[in-house]
Amino acid sequence: MPDIIWAPVLTAALVLLLGLTGLVVDRPWLFASLASTAFLQVETPEHPSARFYNAVAGNLIGLGAAFLAVVLLGATTAPSVLKTGELTPIRVWAGVLAVGLTMVGTLLFRAQHAPAASTTLLTALGGFKPTLDDTLTVVGGVLIVASLGELLRRLRLGQGVSVPGSQPPGEP
Repeated sequence: MPDIIWAPVLTAALVLLLGLTGLVVDRPWLFASLASTAFLQVETPEHPSARFYNAVAGNLIGLGAAFLAVVLLGATTAPSVLKTGELTPIRVWAGVLAVGLTMVGTLLFRAQHAPAASTTLLTALGGFKPTLDDTLTVVGGVLIVASLGELLRRLRLGQGVSVPGSQPPGEP
């Protein structure tokens, strides 16, 4: 199937599945970093950052880094930028620290995944709070898109789209 059809249709299908599943279980599983993850997995399946491990580990590292930054800087009670539309200094510093920690973590664990920075910033700005409920929301959404995206990624690589040498040994 040509890229002009394959990539847009399957990326949109992944986003639709996330949205519909979120509606059914009443979870906001439609957030920017998940659409970016779907895009990456479908558009560039041969890239190491599109792998399941990178998608899951990268987003979870980003979430953890943001929670750590928000707690360390005392931003847990600061208003969410997404609700108020106002950027406060504490949220700026939480974002800066969180993105830096995310970069360190993803490099240390070889889990580079650019969309993870969106999860990080979304959380540092107050979109997700350091609570069990919000953690489960993010983890659930990440696992859904990473799992379905991995199936599509492998399917696409099986069609001969892979760039030789771009996968670790044994990776299809």
